[in-house]
Amino acid sequence: MVFELPVTGSKVKPQQLTALHLFCGLAFLGTGAIIYVYNFEITYWGLALLIAGQALITVTIAKNRWITGRKVNKMFRFLELAVALAIAALSFIEQWKFPIVIFTVLVAAIVFSLYWERDAGQQLQVRVDESGVHLPVTARRRFIAWKEIDQVMLRYGVLSIDCIDNKLFQFDVSATTAPADQFNEFCAGRVTAAIGDRPANDW
Repeated sequence: MVFELPVTGSKVKPQQLTALHLFCGLAFLGTGAIIYVYNFEITYWGLALLIAGQALITVTIAKNRWITGRKVNKMFRFLELAVALAIAALSFIEQWKFPIVIFTVLVAAIVFSLYWERDAGQQLQVRVDESGVHLPVTARRRFIAWKEIDQVMLRYGVLSIDCIDNKLFQFDVSATTAPADQFNEFCAGRVTAAIGDRPANDW
């Protein structure tokens, strides 16, 4: 038997999206200002980067809901990645040590964000089956075997998972297709069946 319980919350929080946009904007703004003031060979590129950084910061603050929308956010991420890669490449060519570190880290952060944000807005869920409890990606743990669990209870829209090591996991359940009594009975049966698998000192 398998129970899939949708829980409140999201994999990617809006403030996480906003923070990286602002960080990119500040990095572009600062680098553009330095290039514009100190590098006379590519002064206009520095000015363009400075303006781009300022524009990104302004849009992120003034139009936050728009820029963090799924499609727009992804488009901006690719633009930020292209700019960050260009600056990282220039830094390697010119051997600018500090910008090399900053923009290498920034490129890595943007690439990771593209991977992590691909499921933004997806409903989180707790999956309970014969093997144990599978927690959502935002939880500290992803899986808890039945032998590690003392009690699982779904009551008043709250799922509580009490482990034998005194750790407690709780989730607000937004909906369920199965009656709570049926779910609780299944979990109690699995916990009882797994008692024999626990270490002797945990009985």
